[in-house]
Amino acid sequence: MNKLLVISYFANIDALAPSHHIDDRLAYLNGKAEVILLSSPCGKKNRAVRHTRVPSPAPSGYRYELRYLLRRSCATKFWRKFWEMLLFLPVLPLYLLEKIILQLDSTWSWFITASIAAWVLCVRHRPKAIYSTGGPVSAHLAAMFASRLTGIPYFAEFQDPLVHQCAAPGRLERLFMKDVERLIFKTAHKAVFLTKKAAENAAARHGGTKAICVYAGGLPFPKTAKGHNHSLKLRIAHFGSLGGSRNLDCFLDALEELIKEDPGIKDKVVLELYGHSDRNVVRRIERSGYEGIVKAQGKIKRSESLGLMTSADVLLLIQNADPVSFETIPSKNYEYLHANRPILALVYRNPELKAMLEEYGHVVREADDTQGVKEGLKAIISLWEKGALEPKRKDSAYTVEAAVDELLALFFSAGTARKESGKAPGRSVPV
Repeated sequence: MNKLLVISYFANIDALAPSHHIDDRLAYLNGKAEVILLSSPCGKKNRAVRHTRVPSPAPSGYRYELRYLLRRSCATKFWRKFWEMLLFLPVLPLYLLEKIILQLDSTWSWFITASIAAWVLCVRHRPKAIYSTGGPVSAHLAAMFASRLTGIPYFAEFQDPLVHQCAAPGRLERLFMKDVERLIFKTAHKAVFLTKKAAENAAARHGGTKAICVYAGGLPFPKTAKGHNHSLKLRIAHFGSLGGSRNLDCFLDALEELIKEDPGIKDKVVLELYGHSDRNVVRRIERSGYEGIVKAQGKIKRSESLGLMTSADVLLLIQNADPVSFETIPSKNYEYLHANRPILALVYRNPELKAMLEEYGHVVREADDTQGVKEGLKAIISLWEKGALEPKRKDSAYTVEAAVDELLALFFSAGTARKESGKAPGRSVPV
């Protein structure tokens, strides 16, 4: 069986999208290849695969990973803060010095220890390909160094584009991201993006044929998931965090206009929020006076959220109203599609996501178009009142298994082509 080295900073962490991305793939990958997983210590050890975890050497990385470890080991916030202060105090001067000199993401230094570990794993296990995915760019840098030292081709998968208007808060970090992307396009066998638009934009920046798109897909829902039950009120459910430009402003404005037209709607609709909401979202709900309509349920485990998705009347999807949304598709979108419930999607300037949702008969409106959202919500309420609120199309074809099959074909055919042709690692081959 072919061996595959998977490098991901995040792995085996509940309620974290970058971790879910690789966690969902591992079962399928490990069934079709022998997986060697390399990650940070932020997540628990995955016993189903050969899993190596290495820490970051810089003080910022130490602090970041320490917080994850304490979340797992300390039940109360007080003791988490106590132990964090006690264990972090000795390295505080070095942390302050690092932040003054290098204003980078806290995970930047992981590539140092990860590069060494990846090289050792490559020498020991001789995988046919290296697959880095993130999240933090340190995973791609580790794959790059390991590939350079061993000659094993590597494939970098970007869960979010590295270069865009909101890529990083500081000038140094933006330059760092641009340099990393340039190096990846120079050395990687392929650069995998999760949307066609992101791949097209990256190809425009660097040229060539290395940028490709493989849709992330979602997992089929377990057979034990709750089925849908008709309720006395229209239950609209949103799953995931809300904050910044991903908020309820447009939805609540549309709901308010509908209630002005028909006050009875106030007694027909309830919005359930599962996940964290920042202070601005909470204040907006309070100002609207719809606390009885909007019910914040807080954070829940992913396994619980999957069951609740299938029991809701409508699933609400909201994109950030920023330039990143032009070339991204929320991972929650694929879960929603597999939940087999109607979706009201507030997308932002994203024809690709719009077409994907409309293919399955869901209601799509622009995230800043109050009138459009109002009409969409009104149509959904009308269907619910008639008892006709059901999915219009087939089950979703966007699956994790399909994505894994496409990736494995890419990984292992590339390794064979390189061996037969004698080409240097990193040179692109037709797919």
